[in-house]
Amino acid sequence: MTVFFGDFKDFSHLDLHPLAAADAHEQAQIRLDRARNSATTQGTLPNYHPYDIAAARSGSWRALRHDELGDKQPERLGRRLYLLTFEGIVRYIKVGMVEGRTLAALRDRVRRHEHAAEIHQCFLVDAWASQPCTTDQAAGRWEDRVLERLNTLVKGDRVRRVHREYFYGIPLDLALTAIELERPEVDGSPRHPGVVYQE
Repeated sequence: MTVFFGDFKDFSHLDLHPLAAADAHEQAQIRLDRARNSATTQGTLPNYHPYDIAAARSGSWRALRHDELGDKQPERLGRRLYLLTFEGIVRYIKVGMVEGRTLAALRDRVRRHEHAAEIHQCFLVDAWASQPCTTDQAAGRWEDRVLERLNTLVKGDRVRRVHREYFYGIPLDLALTAIELERPEVDGSPRHPGVVYQE
């Protein structure tokens, strides 16, 4: 039923559910999550559709081609943090730092991680990269603080750390929260416009 509010018509008759996952990358991630959950319930290995793998990888690379503000990456120096999520028999994240802000530097680093993941039958499903820090030391401090915070989550079998920068059982959103919590603690980390940082 359509309801009128004065001169304004509401949109209760429209099905807005497709808008919740209109992006192909997001839709692929949802289907990959469902396949993982189904396999866990049945005690089998996940069966991922090749289309979903391709859409997840493509969307991840598209995200890496833009910085936090959605602008194209300018060519200039400055280290920045990156966060990658890989899916396969196991799901894991990789937190790291790359020198320079050029797309080529980031592309080369991520490709190396993708190659290593493929050897273990994993693939890239999500990615994030920061704007550059003002100094290499600031980037190093930011990365160290994020890794220390993530290390506090390592308990039992649910969350494990492998080597220094790899974590099993930590979702991307939680890792991004750790990054954001540590951002204002490091002088020289990239700031969000319009956000007031307490000094």
